[in-house]
Amino acid sequence: MLSAHPELKTMFNAESQVDGSQRRRLAGAILAYAANIDKLVALDAPLDKIAHTHARLNVLPEQYPIVGFHLLAAIKTVLGEAATPDVIDAWAAAYGQLADILIAREKTIYDAPELATAN
Repeated sequence: MLSAHPELKTMFNAESQVDGSQRRRLAGAILAYAANIDKLVALDAPLDKIAHTHARLNVLPEQYPIVGFHLLAAIKTVLGEAATPDVIDAWAAAYGQLADILIAREKTIYDAPELATAN
């Protein structure tokens, strides 16, 4: 993703990219989201922390589709033949819903800058 979109490099800690911890955190967040998709209240605190981190980094709504595209490509690679169109569509829908939640939380923070220091 960062090769295709070098403008996003400033959003990510370079050390976390080298040691793979950023990818593991993203994968863990996506899996936690999937495991709690029917009880999202369980993820309020982690999603709030992510939204505040994104706000500090000035993540923009138009950057979510870029991450989503590359995330789905990675899922296809990992799952191989198991990545049927239905499976990928389900992951795309879940990522879209997660992105919408984070974008809304981040908008609240951007609209009230004093919230940016809350976490």
